[in-house]
Amino acid sequence: MKSSTRIIFRFVDLLCILIALAVSSRLMLPPYLEIFADYTGASTFTVLIFLLSFYMMDCYNVGREDFRDSCVRVLVAVVVGIVAAGFAFYTFEHWRFPRMMFVVQMAVNLTLSLAWRRAYFLLARRARAKPGKVVFFGSRGAQRARGILEEYEPETEILGYVGYAEATGHPPPNASGNEGPAGPRLGAAEDIFAVIARFSPTRVIILDSAFPDRNTAHGLFNAKLKGLNVVDIRGLYERLAARVPVDLVRDDLLLLEDGFNLNVNTAMRRLKRASDICFSLALSAAALPVLLAAAAAVRCGSPGPVLYRQRRVGLYGREFTVYKIRSMRLDAEKNGAVWAGKNDPRVTRIGRFIRKTRIDELPQLVNVLKGEMSLIGPRPERPEFVRELSALIPYYDVRHSVKPGITGWAQVCYPYGASVDDARLKLEYDLFYIKNMSLLLEAKIILKTIGVVLFPKGAR
Repeated sequence: MKSSTRIIFRFVDLLCILIALAVSSRLMLPPYLEIFADYTGASTFTVLIFLLSFYMMDCYNVGREDFRDSCVRVLVAVVVGIVAAGFAFYTFEHWRFPRMMFVVQMAVNLTLSLAWRRAYFLLARRARAKPGKVVFFGSRGAQRARGILEEYEPETEILGYVGYAEATGHPPPNASGNEGPAGPRLGAAEDIFAVIARFSPTRVIILDSAFPDRNTAHGLFNAKLKGLNVVDIRGLYERLAARVPVDLVRDDLLLLEDGFNLNVNTAMRRLKRASDICFSLALSAAALPVLLAAAAAVRCGSPGPVLYRQRRVGLYGREFTVYKIRSMRLDAEKNGAVWAGKNDPRVTRIGRFIRKTRIDELPQLVNVLKGEMSLIGPRPERPEFVRELSALIPYYDVRHSVKPGITGWAQVCYPYGASVDDARLKLEYDLFYIKNMSLLLEAKIILKTIGVVLFPKGAR
């Protein structure tokens, strides 16, 4: 979904929150009090906490998921917002609203937020903008390009490609006459300007290993200055999917691009370590009751130790021992290390719950304090799997250039992996994080992690 669309959605939610505040205050406050004048601090806090809650619950995949899923997310977001606001208001006495005002505010906010989402679902197809038209420059890598467009911009029309099928490995039409993933061949590479004049595409996507010669590049640049959108498949992939495509990058491209600079940015590295220590100490204190309750439940639910120790691969490929609350039977790996599968029978009843809520990961705060892990980073993998995946997936070892984390971009964007293909996709998210590491991205991951914990998905 385009960032501009998300901004519009957030603005609509902001209006819903303000209307809910105005309506609830009109009904529940004395007539001589004005919600935005006499409760300025409380109103501002309410707006911010609700917007934050909607973001954490990932309520902006409108149109890309079932409406019932959106309803559940919005309901949880509104409840979290009310609870957080209520806690703050009863901590600061001068911010207190009447209790029934919370109920009215929640009802109005929920009704309005669901109403506009329902309207969007019903009107999205009718109101959808005229689909963009794409011409591929080259055909190698068209399958990946088509897949990413179908997933993130399904309204885009692929007109075809320019280039030589023999040189790019483009598959010939099949027996039924259907073209390959790049569509029909519209001409040779040097015919690109005639193709643009004839078909009037809104975008030219330069595919892998198809970079134009100097004269063609100069002509495309001039066309870009006049309004034609010319993009590279790698940049398009990264912008739409928030992943770095491992099959489409090379050392020279990664070397010259911005990013991948945490280990040369001393200030950022020290700030990240200081925040790891501070947050880990605070989280350890806050999570102690939860850990004790989980430990008691695991002890009562299945025989064996509460804590589980396992060797993992960390920074620069060094192995360390990770700590977790045991969520599987004692004989779970009697035949060796295996991927955790969906509805894995080795997971205990209590283990299934603590996995979904990520409670089993809390003992890794000790690893963070020891400096073996960070709060945010790629998940540490087992040595057996690292050896296998490094041989099968290009650039897999790049994820060991930063400390592994308890949570990370891959964890909040993709379900728990259980295969080589899953590991490849999660690596693409990890590479995006390593390349674009910043305080803003770290904050975004923390907020999304809270949403994942409150709205469990993907864990096994």
